[in-house]
Amino acid sequence: MSDERDDTVKSAPAAPTAPAAPEFERAVAEEGSHVVYSVRQTARTRELLARLGGARRSVTFYPRGHMVVRDNLEALMKAISEFHNEGVDVPLVFFDDEVMLGEQLLAAESVIFDQLIRDMQASGQTSVNFIQGLTIDELERAMQVLAMEHGELEAAGGLEAVTAAAQIPNVQIGTVAYARDPDDFATEISMESLETYTKALDAVREFGSRMEHGHAPSVEQAREAVRSVVDNVLENKGAMLELSGLKDYDEYTFFHSVNVTILSIALGSLVSSNRRFLNSLGVGALMHDVGKMTVELEVLTKPGSLTAEEWALMRMHPVYGAEVAAGMRGLDRSSIVVILEHHMRYDLDGYPERRPRRPQHLTSRIVAIADAYDAMTSKRTYAVAHRQDEAVEVLAKNAGTAFDPVLVRMFTQMLGMYPPRSLVRLTTGELGVVVKPNLDMLAPWVRVITDAEGVFVQPFDVDLSDAAAAEGRKVEGCLDPRTLDIEVEDYLIPL
Repeated sequence: MSDERDDTVKSAPAAPTAPAAPEFERAVAEEGSHVVYSVRQTARTRELLARLGGARRSVTFYPRGHMVVRDNLEALMKAISEFHNEGVDVPLVFFDDEVMLGEQLLAAESVIFDQLIRDMQASGQTSVNFIQGLTIDELERAMQVLAMEHGELEAAGGLEAVTAAAQIPNVQIGTVAYARDPDDFATEISMESLETYTKALDAVREFGSRMEHGHAPSVEQAREAVRSVVDNVLENKGAMLELSGLKDYDEYTFFHSVNVTILSIALGSLVSSNRRFLNSLGVGALMHDVGKMTVELEVLTKPGSLTAEEWALMRMHPVYGAEVAAGMRGLDRSSIVVILEHHMRYDLDGYPERRPRRPQHLTSRIVAIADAYDAMTSKRTYAVAHRQDEAVEVLAKNAGTAFDPVLVRMFTQMLGMYPPRSLVRLTTGELGVVVKPNLDMLAPWVRVITDAEGVFVQPFDVDLSDAAAAEGRKVEGCLDPRTLDIEVEDYLIPL
Protein backbone atom coordinates (compact mmCIF):
# COMPACT_ATOMS: atom_id res chain seq x y z
CA MET A 1 0.00 0.00 0.00
CA SER A 2 1.10 3.53 -0.64
CA ASP A 3 0.92 5.47 2.60
CA GLU A 4 0.74 4.82 6.30
CA ARG A 5 -2.13 7.27 6.80
CA ASP A 6 -4.77 4.63 6.12
CA ASP A 7 -2.57 1.56 6.02
CA THR A 8 -3.10 -1.32 8.39
CA VAL A 9 -0.65 -3.49 6.48
CA LYS A 10 2.82 -2.02 6.37
CA SER A 11 5.00 -1.04 9.26
CA ALA A 12 4.64 2.50 10.50
CA PRO A 13 7.62 4.89 10.48
CA ALA A 14 9.35 5.48 13.76
CA ALA A 15 7.34 7.88 15.86
CA PRO A 16 7.06 8.97 19.47
CA THR A 17 4.65 6.96 21.57
CA ALA A 18 1.10 8.21 21.11
CA PRO A 19 -0.61 9.73 24.13
CA ALA A 20 -2.36 7.22 26.36
CA ALA A 21 -5.98 6.62 25.38
CA PRO A 22 -8.52 8.06 27.80
CA GLU A 23 -10.18 5.86 30.41
CA PHE A 24 -13.42 5.77 28.41
CA GLU A 25 -11.58 3.85 25.66
CA ARG A 26 -11.12 0.83 27.90
CA ALA A 27 -14.68 1.02 29.18
CA VAL A 28 -16.13 1.25 25.69
CA ALA A 29 -14.05 -1.62 24.39
CA GLU A 30 -15.00 -3.86 27.29
CA GLU A 31 -18.70 -3.02 27.23
CA GLY A 32 -19.03 -3.05 23.45
CA SER A 33 -16.78 -5.96 22.59
CA HIS A 34 -17.90 -9.51 21.91
CA VAL A 35 -18.02 -12.28 24.50
CA VAL A 36 -14.63 -13.92 24.80
CA TYR A 37 -15.27 -17.52 25.84
CA SER A 38 -12.86 -19.11 28.28
CA VAL A 39 -10.58 -22.01 27.37
CA ARG A 40 -12.78 -24.30 29.44
CA GLN A 41 -15.95 -23.11 27.69
CA THR A 42 -14.36 -23.47 24.26
CA ALA A 43 -13.26 -27.00 25.13
CA ARG A 44 -16.83 -27.88 26.15
CA THR A 45 -18.04 -26.93 22.67
CA ARG A 46 -16.87 -30.32 21.40
CA GLU A 47 -19.38 -32.06 23.68
CA LEU A 48 -22.05 -29.54 22.70
CA LEU A 49 -21.56 -30.14 18.97
CA ALA A 50 -21.62 -33.90 19.47
CA ARG A 51 -24.92 -33.60 21.32
CA LEU A 52 -26.31 -31.21 18.72
CA GLY A 53 -25.47 -33.65 15.93
CA GLY A 54 -27.02 -36.54 17.87
CA ALA A 55 -30.21 -34.61 18.61
CA ARG A 56 -30.50 -33.51 14.99
CA ARG A 57 -30.15 -37.10 13.75
CA SER A 58 -32.62 -38.45 16.29
CA VAL A 59 -35.46 -36.11 15.29
CA THR A 60 -34.74 -37.00 11.67
CA PHE A 61 -35.18 -40.76 12.17
CA TYR A 62 -37.63 -41.01 15.09
CA PRO A 63 -41.07 -39.47 15.74
CA ARG A 64 -41.61 -36.73 18.31
CA GLY A 65 -41.83 -38.08 21.84
CA HIS A 66 -39.74 -41.15 21.09
CA MET A 67 -37.40 -42.16 23.92
CA VAL A 68 -34.32 -41.81 21.70
CA VAL A 69 -35.32 -38.28 20.79
CA ARG A 70 -35.96 -37.38 24.40
CA ASP A 71 -32.64 -38.80 25.60
CA ASN A 72 -30.71 -36.87 22.94
CA LEU A 73 -32.59 -33.65 23.70
CA GLU A 74 -31.86 -33.98 27.42
CA ALA A 75 -28.16 -34.53 26.70
CA LEU A 76 -28.07 -31.47 24.45
CA MET A 77 -29.99 -29.40 27.00
CA LYS A 78 -27.47 -30.37 29.67
CA ALA A 79 -24.57 -29.25 27.44
CA ILE A 80 -26.27 -25.93 26.67
CA SER A 81 -27.20 -25.34 30.33
CA GLU A 82 -23.54 -25.45 31.36
CA PHE A 83 -23.02 -22.27 29.33
CA HIS A 84 -26.28 -20.65 30.45
CA ASN A 85 -25.45 -21.31 34.11
CA GLU A 86 -22.30 -19.24 33.55
CA GLY A 87 -24.33 -16.35 32.18
CA VAL A 88 -23.55 -16.69 28.45
CA ASP A 89 -25.57 -17.63 25.39
CA VAL A 90 -24.38 -20.26 22.92
CA PRO A 91 -24.05 -18.75 19.41
CA LEU A 92 -22.79 -21.20 16.78
CA VAL A 93 -21.94 -20.24 13.21
CA PHE A 94 -21.23 -22.74 10.41
CA PHE A 95 -19.57 -21.37 7.28
CA ASP A 96 -16.81 -22.16 4.79
CA ASP A 97 -16.53 -25.69 6.26
CA GLU A 98 -15.75 -24.24 9.67
CA VAL A 99 -17.59 -23.76 12.93
CA MET A 100 -17.33 -20.83 15.32
CA LEU A 101 -18.46 -20.23 18.88
CA GLY A 102 -19.45 -16.60 18.70
CA GLU A 103 -16.45 -15.06 16.97
CA GLN A 104 -13.96 -17.75 18.00
CA LEU A 105 -12.95 -20.20 15.29
CA LEU A 106 -12.91 -23.82 16.49
CA ALA A 107 -10.21 -25.30 14.30
CA ALA A 108 -10.13 -28.86 15.63
CA GLU A 109 -13.92 -29.10 15.91
CA SER A 110 -14.21 -27.89 12.31
CA VAL A 111 -12.43 -31.09 11.27
CA ILE A 112 -14.13 -33.44 13.72
CA PHE A 113 -17.66 -32.26 12.95
CA ASP A 114 -17.23 -31.91 9.21
CA GLN A 115 -20.46 -33.82 8.48
CA LEU A 116 -22.54 -31.69 10.84
CA ILE A 117 -21.12 -28.50 9.30
CA ARG A 118 -21.91 -29.71 5.78
CA ASP A 119 -25.44 -30.73 6.82
CA MET A 120 -26.09 -27.32 8.38
CA GLN A 121 -24.71 -25.53 5.33
CA ALA A 122 -26.83 -27.67 2.99
CA SER A 123 -29.99 -26.81 4.94
CA GLY A 124 -29.14 -23.10 4.97
CA GLN A 125 -29.43 -22.98 8.78
CA THR A 126 -25.92 -21.85 9.47
CA SER A 127 -26.37 -19.52 12.44
CA VAL A 128 -27.86 -20.95 15.65
CA ASN A 129 -27.93 -19.17 19.01
CA PHE A 130 -29.23 -20.90 22.13
CA ILE A 131 -30.30 -18.06 24.41
CA GLN A 132 -30.60 -18.13 28.19
CA GLY A 133 -34.12 -19.01 29.32
CA LEU A 134 -34.39 -21.94 26.90
CA THR A 135 -36.62 -24.84 27.94
CA ILE A 136 -36.40 -28.42 26.75
CA ASP A 137 -39.83 -28.21 25.07
CA GLU A 138 -38.68 -25.16 23.12
CA LEU A 139 -35.44 -26.97 22.27
CA GLU A 140 -37.46 -29.89 20.89
CA ARG A 141 -39.42 -27.55 18.59
CA ALA A 142 -36.18 -25.91 17.49
CA MET A 143 -34.62 -29.28 16.66
CA GLN A 144 -37.60 -30.08 14.44
CA VAL A 145 -36.68 -26.95 12.45
CA LEU A 146 -32.95 -27.70 12.46
CA ALA A 147 -33.62 -31.19 11.10
CA MET A 148 -35.45 -29.83 8.03
CA GLU A 149 -33.72 -29.87 4.67
CA HIS A 150 -33.49 -26.77 2.49
CA GLY A 151 -36.27 -27.91 0.16
CA GLU A 152 -38.61 -28.58 3.07
CA LEU A 153 -37.97 -25.13 4.49
CA GLU A 154 -38.65 -23.45 1.16
CA ALA A 155 -41.85 -25.44 0.67
CA ALA A 156 -42.99 -24.38 4.15
CA GLY A 157 -42.51 -20.69 3.35
CA GLY A 158 -38.85 -20.20 4.19
CA LEU A 159 -36.75 -20.24 7.34
CA GLU A 160 -38.16 -17.04 8.82
CA ALA A 161 -41.75 -18.27 8.51
CA VAL A 162 -40.92 -21.71 9.88
CA THR A 163 -39.06 -20.37 12.93
CA ALA A 164 -41.88 -17.93 13.66
CA ALA A 165 -44.44 -20.75 13.54
CA ALA A 166 -42.28 -22.93 15.81
CA GLN A 167 -42.45 -20.33 18.60
CA ILE A 168 -38.80 -20.58 19.67
CA PRO A 169 -37.86 -17.11 20.98
CA ASN A 170 -34.83 -18.49 22.82
CA VAL A 171 -33.35 -20.17 19.76
CA GLN A 172 -32.31 -17.83 16.97
CA ILE A 173 -31.80 -19.64 13.67
CA GLY A 174 -30.43 -17.72 10.70
CA THR A 175 -28.65 -18.10 7.42
CA VAL A 176 -25.01 -17.32 6.78
CA ALA A 177 -25.02 -16.34 3.12
CA TYR A 178 -21.44 -17.45 2.58
CA ALA A 179 -22.50 -19.94 -0.08
CA ARG A 180 -22.56 -17.68 -3.12
CA ASP A 181 -26.11 -17.31 -4.38
CA PRO A 182 -26.81 -16.36 -8.02
CA ASP A 183 -29.49 -13.97 -6.81
CA ASP A 184 -26.83 -11.95 -4.96
CA PHE A 185 -25.52 -10.64 -8.28
CA ALA A 186 -28.56 -10.66 -10.56
CA THR A 187 -30.12 -7.30 -9.74
CA GLU A 188 -29.49 -4.19 -11.81
CA ILE A 189 -28.81 -0.83 -10.17
CA SER A 190 -32.12 0.84 -9.37
CA MET A 191 -33.06 4.39 -8.45
CA GLU A 192 -33.54 3.12 -4.90
CA SER A 193 -29.92 1.89 -4.83
CA LEU A 194 -28.68 5.25 -6.12
CA GLU A 195 -30.79 7.12 -3.58
CA THR A 196 -29.42 4.91 -0.82
CA TYR A 197 -25.84 5.73 -1.80
CA THR A 198 -26.65 9.45 -2.00
CA LYS A 199 -28.37 9.40 1.40
CA ALA A 200 -25.32 7.83 3.01
CA LEU A 201 -23.05 10.32 1.24
CA ASP A 202 -25.14 13.21 2.51
CA ALA A 203 -24.95 11.80 6.05
CA VAL A 204 -21.14 11.79 6.01
CA ARG A 205 -21.03 15.28 4.52
CA GLU A 206 -23.33 16.40 7.33
CA PHE A 207 -20.97 14.83 9.88
CA GLY A 208 -18.17 17.04 8.60
CA SER A 209 -20.33 20.14 8.53
CA ARG A 210 -21.63 19.67 12.07
CA MET A 211 -18.18 18.94 13.48
CA GLU A 212 -16.78 22.01 11.72
CA HIS A 213 -19.31 24.08 13.63
CA GLY A 214 -18.64 22.35 16.95
CA HIS A 215 -21.68 20.05 16.95
CA ALA A 216 -21.86 16.27 17.31
CA PRO A 217 -22.96 14.28 14.23
CA SER A 218 -26.56 13.07 14.09
CA VAL A 219 -27.02 9.47 15.26
CA GLU A 220 -30.47 9.21 13.71
CA GLN A 221 -29.26 10.40 10.32
CA ALA A 222 -26.50 7.78 10.40
CA ARG A 223 -28.92 5.04 11.43
CA GLU A 224 -31.43 5.94 8.76
CA ALA A 225 -28.76 5.94 6.05
CA VAL A 226 -27.34 2.61 7.22
CA ARG A 227 -30.74 0.93 7.48
CA SER A 228 -31.29 1.76 3.83
CA VAL A 229 -27.85 0.37 2.89
CA VAL A 230 -28.56 -2.85 4.82
CA ASP A 231 -31.90 -3.28 3.06
CA ASN A 232 -30.34 -2.77 -0.35
CA VAL A 233 -27.34 -5.02 0.30
CA LEU A 234 -29.58 -7.85 1.46
CA GLU A 235 -31.86 -7.41 -1.54
CA ASN A 236 -29.47 -6.21 -4.26
CA LYS A 237 -25.94 -7.16 -3.25
CA GLY A 238 -24.59 -7.06 -6.79
CA ALA A 239 -25.96 -3.60 -7.45
CA MET A 240 -24.57 -2.21 -4.19
CA LEU A 241 -21.15 -3.75 -4.83
CA GLU A 242 -21.16 -2.04 -8.22
CA LEU A 243 -21.95 1.28 -6.55
CA SER A 244 -19.15 0.74 -4.03
CA GLY A 245 -16.75 1.44 -6.89
CA LEU A 246 -17.78 5.08 -7.12
CA LYS A 247 -14.96 7.51 -6.34
CA ASP A 248 -14.50 11.24 -6.19
CA TYR A 249 -10.97 12.57 -5.84
CA ASP A 250 -12.15 15.87 -4.34
CA GLU A 251 -14.45 14.18 -1.83
CA TYR A 252 -12.36 11.11 -1.07
CA THR A 253 -13.20 11.03 2.65
CA PHE A 254 -16.95 11.08 2.05
CA PHE A 255 -17.03 8.53 -0.77
CA HIS A 256 -14.54 6.33 1.09
CA SER A 257 -16.77 6.20 4.17
CA VAL A 258 -19.81 5.16 2.13
CA ASN A 259 -17.88 2.57 0.12
CA VAL A 260 -16.45 1.07 3.30
CA THR A 261 -19.99 0.90 4.70
CA ILE A 262 -21.30 -0.99 1.67
CA LEU A 263 -18.35 -3.39 1.57
CA SER A 264 -18.54 -3.98 5.33
CA ILE A 265 -22.26 -4.73 5.31
CA ALA A 266 -21.88 -6.97 2.26
CA LEU A 267 -19.10 -8.92 4.01
CA GLY A 268 -20.97 -8.88 7.32
CA SER A 269 -24.06 -10.33 5.64
CA LEU A 270 -22.02 -13.42 4.82
CA VAL A 271 -21.46 -13.94 8.54
CA SER A 272 -24.96 -13.09 9.77
CA SER A 273 -28.22 -11.85 8.31
CA ASN A 274 -29.23 -10.39 11.69
CA ARG A 275 -30.26 -6.80 10.96
CA ARG A 276 -29.29 -5.47 14.38
CA PHE A 277 -25.76 -6.79 13.86
CA LEU A 278 -25.59 -5.36 10.33
CA ASN A 279 -27.02 -1.99 11.35
CA SER A 280 -24.52 -1.63 14.20
CA LEU A 281 -21.70 -2.73 11.88
CA GLY A 282 -22.85 -0.25 9.24
CA VAL A 283 -23.00 2.75 11.57
CA GLY A 284 -19.50 1.96 12.82
CA ALA A 285 -18.26 1.63 9.23
CA LEU A 286 -19.92 4.88 8.14
CA MET A 287 -18.28 6.72 11.04
CA HIS A 288 -15.00 4.78 11.15
CA ASP A 289 -12.92 7.79 10.03
CA VAL A 290 -14.87 10.49 11.87
CA GLY A 291 -11.74 11.10 13.96
CA LYS A 292 -9.89 12.29 10.84
CA MET A 293 -12.26 15.25 10.75
CA THR A 294 -10.45 16.54 13.84
CA VAL A 295 -7.04 16.32 12.12
CA GLU A 296 -5.74 19.32 10.17
CA LEU A 297 -6.44 19.13 6.45
CA GLU A 298 -2.81 19.90 5.66
CA VAL A 299 -1.78 16.69 7.42
CA LEU A 300 -4.53 14.56 5.86
CA THR A 301 -3.71 15.66 2.33
CA LYS A 302 0.05 16.13 2.61
CA PRO A 303 1.60 14.77 -0.63
CA GLY A 304 4.88 13.67 0.94
CA SER A 305 5.71 11.49 3.92
CA LEU A 306 4.48 12.49 7.34
CA THR A 307 6.86 13.66 10.03
CA ALA A 308 7.09 11.68 13.26
CA GLU A 309 4.85 14.24 14.98
CA GLU A 310 2.29 14.19 12.17
CA TRP A 311 2.24 10.40 12.17
CA ALA A 312 1.71 10.32 15.94
CA LEU A 313 -1.26 12.66 15.41
CA MET A 314 -2.68 10.45 12.66
CA ARG A 315 -2.37 7.39 14.87
CA MET A 316 -4.69 9.04 17.37
CA HIS A 317 -7.59 9.49 14.93
CA PRO A 318 -9.37 6.28 16.07
CA VAL A 319 -9.28 7.55 19.67
CA TYR A 320 -10.44 11.02 18.65
CA GLY A 321 -13.24 9.45 16.62
CA ALA A 322 -14.31 7.23 19.51
CA GLU A 323 -14.37 10.30 21.76
CA VAL A 324 -16.68 12.09 19.32
CA ALA A 325 -18.88 9.00 18.98
CA ALA A 326 -19.05 8.48 22.76
CA GLY A 327 -20.66 11.92 23.02
CA MET A 328 -23.43 10.97 20.61
CA ARG A 329 -26.45 9.95 22.63
CA GLY A 330 -28.03 6.69 21.51
CA LEU A 331 -25.10 5.32 19.51
CA ASP A 332 -24.50 1.57 19.96
CA ARG A 333 -21.36 0.79 21.93
CA SER A 334 -20.36 -1.78 19.33
CA SER A 335 -20.32 0.98 16.68
CA ILE A 336 -17.94 2.98 18.87
CA VAL A 337 -15.68 -0.06 19.18
CA VAL A 338 -15.40 -0.22 15.37
CA ILE A 339 -14.24 3.40 15.28
CA LEU A 340 -11.69 2.70 17.99
CA GLU A 341 -10.35 -0.62 16.67
CA HIS A 342 -10.36 -0.50 12.86
CA HIS A 343 -6.57 0.03 12.72
CA MET A 344 -5.78 -2.33 15.60
CA ARG A 345 -4.92 -5.27 13.27
CA TYR A 346 -5.84 -8.91 13.70
CA ASP A 347 -2.47 -9.62 15.39
CA LEU A 348 -2.98 -6.56 17.66
CA ASP A 349 0.20 -4.87 16.41
CA GLY A 350 -1.72 -1.83 15.14
CA TYR A 351 -3.08 1.21 16.95
CA PRO A 352 -4.24 2.28 19.45
CA GLU A 353 -2.29 -0.18 21.57
CA ARG A 354 -4.42 -2.07 24.08
CA ARG A 355 -3.33 -3.05 27.56
CA PRO A 356 -4.21 -5.75 28.39
CA ARG A 357 -4.30 -7.11 24.83
CA ARG A 358 -7.80 -8.22 23.80
CA PRO A 359 -9.00 -9.73 20.52
CA GLN A 360 -10.14 -7.28 17.87
CA HIS A 361 -13.93 -7.28 17.64
CA LEU A 362 -15.51 -9.12 14.69
CA THR A 363 -17.08 -5.92 13.34
CA SER A 364 -13.73 -4.13 13.61
CA ARG A 365 -12.05 -6.94 11.66
CA ILE A 366 -14.69 -6.65 8.94
CA VAL A 367 -14.33 -2.87 8.63
CA ALA A 368 -10.52 -3.14 8.61
CA ILE A 369 -10.65 -5.25 5.44
CA ALA A 370 -13.19 -3.01 3.71
CA ASP A 371 -11.24 0.11 4.74
CA ALA A 372 -7.92 -1.20 3.43
CA TYR A 373 -9.39 -2.43 0.16
CA ASP A 374 -11.18 0.82 -0.69
CA ALA A 375 -8.17 2.92 0.36
CA MET A 376 -5.81 0.88 -1.82
CA THR A 377 -8.10 1.20 -4.86
CA SER A 378 -8.58 4.97 -4.50
CA LYS A 379 -6.45 7.81 -5.84
CA ARG A 380 -5.45 10.28 -3.14
CA THR A 381 -3.17 13.30 -2.91
CA TYR A 382 -0.43 11.14 -1.42
CA ALA A 383 -0.97 7.82 -3.24
CA VAL A 384 -1.94 6.39 -6.60
CA ALA A 385 -4.74 3.86 -6.90
CA HIS A 386 -3.85 0.19 -7.02
CA ARG A 387 -5.57 -2.23 -9.36
CA GLN A 388 -8.42 -4.11 -7.69
CA ASP A 389 -6.76 -7.50 -8.13
CA GLU A 390 -3.54 -6.09 -6.63
CA ALA A 391 -5.49 -4.89 -3.59
CA VAL A 392 -7.02 -8.34 -3.09
CA GLU A 393 -3.55 -9.86 -3.35
CA VAL A 394 -2.26 -7.51 -0.62
CA LEU A 395 -5.16 -8.55 1.63
CA ALA A 396 -4.35 -12.22 1.01
CA LYS A 397 -0.64 -11.72 1.78
CA ASN A 398 -1.51 -10.05 5.07
CA ALA A 399 -4.19 -12.57 6.10
CA GLY A 400 -3.39 -13.89 9.54
CA THR A 401 -1.34 -10.83 10.52
CA ALA A 402 -3.08 -7.57 9.66
CA PHE A 403 -6.39 -9.19 8.73
CA ASP A 404 -8.62 -12.05 9.82
CA PRO A 405 -7.76 -14.86 7.37
CA VAL A 406 -11.28 -16.33 7.29
CA LEU A 407 -12.82 -12.93 6.54
CA VAL A 408 -10.23 -12.22 3.84
CA ARG A 409 -11.15 -15.48 2.12
CA MET A 410 -14.84 -14.61 2.32
CA PHE A 411 -14.19 -11.09 1.03
CA THR A 412 -12.20 -12.41 -1.92
CA GLN A 413 -14.86 -14.92 -2.86
CA MET A 414 -17.53 -12.22 -2.52
CA LEU A 415 -15.79 -9.86 -4.96
CA GLY A 416 -14.46 -12.56 -7.28
CA MET A 417 -11.08 -12.84 -8.96
CA TYR A 418 -11.76 -9.62 -10.86
CA PRO A 419 -13.42 -7.20 -8.40
CA PRO A 420 -15.70 -4.32 -9.43
CA ARG A 421 -13.86 -1.42 -11.15
CA SER A 422 -11.17 -3.72 -12.55
CA LEU A 423 -10.12 -2.78 -16.07
CA VAL A 424 -9.77 -6.06 -17.97
CA ARG A 425 -8.74 -7.28 -21.39
CA LEU A 426 -11.03 -9.91 -22.86
CA THR A 427 -9.92 -12.83 -25.02
CA THR A 428 -11.56 -11.02 -27.95
CA GLY A 429 -9.15 -8.10 -27.52
CA GLU A 430 -11.91 -5.83 -26.20
CA LEU A 431 -11.43 -3.83 -23.02
CA GLY A 432 -14.03 -3.73 -20.29
CA VAL A 433 -14.70 -2.53 -16.77
CA VAL A 434 -15.94 -5.08 -14.24
CA VAL A 435 -19.14 -3.77 -12.75
CA LYS A 436 -20.08 -6.62 -10.42
CA PRO A 437 -19.10 -10.17 -9.48
CA ASN A 438 -20.91 -13.34 -10.42
CA LEU A 439 -21.47 -16.79 -8.98
CA ASP A 440 -18.57 -17.89 -11.18
CA MET A 441 -15.60 -16.02 -9.68
CA LEU A 442 -13.79 -16.00 -13.04
CA ALA A 443 -16.76 -14.69 -15.04
CA PRO A 444 -18.04 -11.30 -13.77
CA TRP A 445 -20.38 -8.81 -15.38
CA VAL A 446 -18.26 -6.61 -17.63
CA ARG A 447 -19.03 -3.24 -19.23
CA VAL A 448 -17.30 -3.45 -22.64
CA ILE A 449 -15.82 -0.07 -23.61
CA THR A 450 -13.66 -0.76 -26.70
CA ASP A 451 -13.68 -3.04 -29.68
CA ALA A 452 -10.95 -5.56 -30.50
CA GLU A 453 -8.85 -2.80 -32.11
CA GLY A 454 -8.97 -0.61 -29.01
CA VAL A 455 -11.47 1.87 -30.50
CA PHE A 456 -13.92 3.18 -27.90
CA VAL A 457 -17.52 2.08 -28.42
CA GLN A 458 -20.86 2.78 -26.80
CA PRO A 459 -20.50 0.80 -23.53
CA PHE A 460 -22.61 -2.32 -23.15
CA ASP A 461 -22.81 -4.91 -20.40
CA VAL A 462 -22.07 -8.61 -20.80
CA ASP A 463 -22.62 -11.40 -18.29
CA LEU A 464 -19.55 -13.56 -18.86
CA SER A 465 -21.12 -16.43 -16.91
CA ASP A 466 -23.83 -16.71 -19.61
CA ALA A 467 -22.17 -18.60 -22.46
CA ALA A 468 -24.71 -17.42 -25.02
CA ALA A 469 -24.44 -13.76 -24.01
CA ALA A 470 -20.66 -13.88 -23.63
CA GLU A 471 -20.18 -15.21 -27.17
CA GLY A 472 -16.80 -16.67 -26.29
CA ARG A 473 -15.58 -13.73 -24.24
CA LYS A 474 -13.46 -14.51 -21.18
CA VAL A 475 -11.23 -12.34 -19.00
CA GLU A 476 -7.63 -12.54 -20.12
CA GLY A 477 -6.22 -10.36 -17.34
CA CYS A 478 -6.32 -7.05 -15.49
CA LEU A 479 -4.78 -3.83 -16.82
CA ASP A 480 -3.60 -0.62 -15.19
CA PRO A 481 -6.00 2.12 -16.40
CA ARG A 482 -3.31 4.79 -15.87
CA THR A 483 -1.10 3.31 -18.58
CA LEU A 484 -4.00 3.53 -21.05
CA ASP A 485 -5.23 6.95 -19.88
CA ILE A 486 -8.63 5.49 -19.01
CA GLU A 487 -10.72 6.90 -16.17
CA VAL A 488 -12.66 3.91 -14.85
CA GLU A 489 -15.06 6.20 -12.99
CA ASP A 490 -16.31 7.53 -16.33
CA TYR A 491 -17.93 4.14 -16.95
CA LEU A 492 -19.65 3.77 -13.60
CA ILE A 493 -23.04 5.04 -12.55
CA PRO A 494 -22.80 8.79 -11.79
CA LEU A 495 -24.55 10.38 -8.82
